[in-house]
Amino acid sequence: MLHAIAATLDETALNWAVKCCLLAWAWYALAPIESASFIREGDKNVGILRQRKSAAQRFEGGVRVVEALQAGYVGLSAVRHLLAVGGPLPVLLIQRMAGYLWFDTCYECVLPFVKGTSLSLPFLVHHLVGLAAHGLAKTHGPLRAVTAHVYLAELSTPFLHKSWFLKQGGRAESSLYVKNGAVGALMYVIFRVCWPPLFVYWNRDPAPWEAEQAGVHSAFLACSGVFWCLNLFWFTKLVAMARGSKREKQA
Repeated sequence: MLHAIAATLDETALNWAVKCCLLAWAWYALAPIESASFIREGDKNVGILRQRKSAAQRFEGGVRVVEALQAGYVGLSAVRHLLAVGGPLPVLLIQRMAGYLWFDTCYECVLPFVKGTSLSLPFLVHHLVGLAAHGLAKTHGPLRAVTAHVYLAELSTPFLHKSWFLKQGGRAESSLYVKNGAVGALMYVIFRVCWPPLFVYWNRDPAPWEAEQAGVHSAFLACSGVFWCLNLFWFTKLVAMARGSKREKQA
């Protein structure tokens, strides 16, 4: 596993990780330091509430912008590839995703010092397993081909981050927030819960994989199992959060 992770440390991936850092820093430096939202009484706006954003909020906002853009990039690239090209993904896309994973792994390690939260072990496991899978995919055609299906899961991510920005802007009660959350939840269920077992089933035959490199099919099954279990874990947390939010509104 360590050898596969080390294989992702190439010039292309590291350059992409640096670009992700620069974009996040640009957002932190240039984003407004205040947020404004309407104060409502019934159906009317009766004033404007201005709140100063903390450094931690701006830091997290910058990273979320990068995460949303990266997810949209690889997700839509995967859709285009599956519909118009087929076969293994370009190695360049694998390298860029690996670079992003290095960026996001560093963010997860730094975040506890910025926000005072605990280190997220599920995210850390997800990213390290993802890096190992990308290290193998650089030189393995069948794994790059199935990675296009894996990238479809990223299509739900921009909606998650948009919900965060809407909530930070005081629009958690808006119809846009509800619609965005509903679309994001639907995409999550389709591409993170339902789709992975299907493409694992379609690739259950190890022969084409083993012909190119022994052991990669077993690694694919193991990585897929880890990702699917983590997606189910996060889905239960999202459902619990949604139910808690609904109870608060009813109260």
